[in-house]
Amino acid sequence: MIANTPLAGKSAALRIIQISDCHVCADSNALYRGQNADRNFQEGLRLVTHWDPVLILLSGDVSEDGSRESYERTSGLLAQTGVPVLALPGNHDEPNVMKQYFPLGPWDGPYVMEMGNWRLVLLDSTEAGGISGHFSSFRLQQIQSCLQDTDRQHTLLALHHQPLAVGAQWIDRYMLETPEQFFEVTDRSSQVRCICWGHVHQDFQTQRKGVSLLGAPSTVANTIPGMQRFTLDPVGPACRWLELSRRGEVHTGVLHAG
Repeated sequence: MIANTPLAGKSAALRIIQISDCHVCADSNALYRGQNADRNFQEGLRLVTHWDPVLILLSGDVSEDGSRESYERTSGLLAQTGVPVLALPGNHDEPNVMKQYFPLGPWDGPYVMEMGNWRLVLLDSTEAGGISGHFSSFRLQQIQSCLQDTDRQHTLLALHHQPLAVGAQWIDRYMLETPEQFFEVTDRSSQVRCICWGHVHQDFQTQRKGVSLLGAPSTVANTIPGMQRFTLDPVGPACRWLELSRRGEVHTGVLHAG
């Protein structure tokens, strides 16, 4: 179930903010698709404070150039929110540098955090030197083991690359390779309630066999959905909010910085 209306009361659900595709550079004045990534990232963090989440999920491409400076600035700003951060790498990130600033992530295999009735599983879908996503047979076995080894009732999986086409040729050519193998694993688990990702620079919501499938917008620049080429959305940068109920319902929507 995907619902776009928040639940009433903070204790009714796990409140999570998903931040994605920040594309911050070593140079804080650098532009990404004509937008200042640092300024837009800081504007987006105001939404985090307003939403009052229990957790921030960074779903990749935090950096544009994989620089130490970009991770130092973003991690420092996020630390000021006082909210725990889970992070996973995107194809623009440099994992060996990123993990020094964001230690809670899938650096040595899937990263698992259990909160209430939920298990959050972070996956590294990147491949060194590649743009598209990829899971080796070994990684798929690790994911399957994670999904089997739990007594939690509900599971959310997070990765960077989209496991299905979102209707935009410019980014769908760089989606997760052989996604059917990934879904063969997730389909076997009756506990998976949500799969979310970044990479696509737009809000995307659909379902597969009752599982919420969610693509997150970017904090720096988004595209108008359905375009064959990246077409800057004048609505501006955004992030996703999620409320995960004790019954396994996924309530979600998008917060715009403007």
